[in-house]
Amino acid sequence: MKIGIKLIGLLRLVIAQPLSILRFSLSILMGKYVLERLNAIFQLENNIQYALSKTWFTSLLPDAFLVLDSNLYTTVKFLIIVSAFGAALGILGRLNLLVLAFLCFYVFGVGEGIGVFDHHTSLPSQVIFALALVPGSMKLSIDYLLMHFYNKRKNRVLDFASNPKWGLNLVLALVAITYFSAGVSKLRYGHGMSWMDGSTLGFYLKERTIKYEGGESQLIIGDSKIKENEKWKDEFGFIAHTYGNFQTKKKLNDIAEYIANNKFLVVALSIGSVLFELLAFVVFINSKYRNIYLISAIVFHLSIGSLMGISFRQYRLICFFLIDWDYYLRFTFKKLKMQHLLNG
Repeated sequence: MKIGIKLIGLLRLVIAQPLSILRFSLSILMGKYVLERLNAIFQLENNIQYALSKTWFTSLLPDAFLVLDSNLYTTVKFLIIVSAFGAALGILGRLNLLVLAFLCFYVFGVGEGIGVFDHHTSLPSQVIFALALVPGSMKLSIDYLLMHFYNKRKNRVLDFASNPKWGLNLVLALVAITYFSAGVSKLRYGHGMSWMDGSTLGFYLKERTIKYEGGESQLIIGDSKIKENEKWKDEFGFIAHTYGNFQTKKKLNDIAEYIANNKFLVVALSIGSVLFELLAFVVFINSKYRNIYLISAIVFHLSIGSLMGISFRQYRLICFFLIDWDYYLRFTFKKLKMQHLLNG
């Protein structure tokens, strides 16, 4: 019984540092992902001559950053590896987090500039940047360990257990804003309530271009007859695109097809997805609602991954470590302690 109480106590001490655990895991995952994107960009044929559209971030950079040659590739690859491991282990952790965040904005910005639109990376890139600034993200790190030994020699004690709440709340706010804005976007750019009639979700579920040669490229459809003042963020009169369903397993494709062809199910899921996203700020009510929402988000992305082959692994990781696990451990701890007292 005593061992169980001590183990849960130790586990609660570690779980009390969710931003540190998130920093370690997300740095490794995003380092791997940004490296894969870098390799994909430099594997394009004639990428030096490729017409690059600048995003808000890449437009701030000197032109030398956008000359995609082998020297730049080697330098950026080295920086990604060093910053990802440095941020994960907490060696000059905050500096490496800032460098990794910059590289995420840069590499994914270049990818978007050549037509690879990937909102997998929008939230995790911002979270990495936030982790470089907020308190509590470096408690489980080599930097903190060295600070501990230094302060010990000076007869000073660092406060390991407590962290200002605003650090965690800022990361939670990034999550809530991301989901909430996705829901608002569906209503705003889906012609009001028409997104929830199921036709858009049904189109996504039935999309199968990946099965055909060259199917990994999305088809972007524009209308040159659209009036200039009615165009949205482009010069082509963008009206539609193939979102890309990357699930190739027949059984899962059959399930997606069934849902897409079942009017009740596809409408229910469309309405449910919008409501889910619009309710994102319930994470700030209390731990119970925060946990329910974050667990629902994980299930939400697992469902998308099963039906469309889009994992949103980074989102799931962020949601998992932001769950208030101590909310569940407190009851176990109290129960074991009570039993221990009753048994003498």
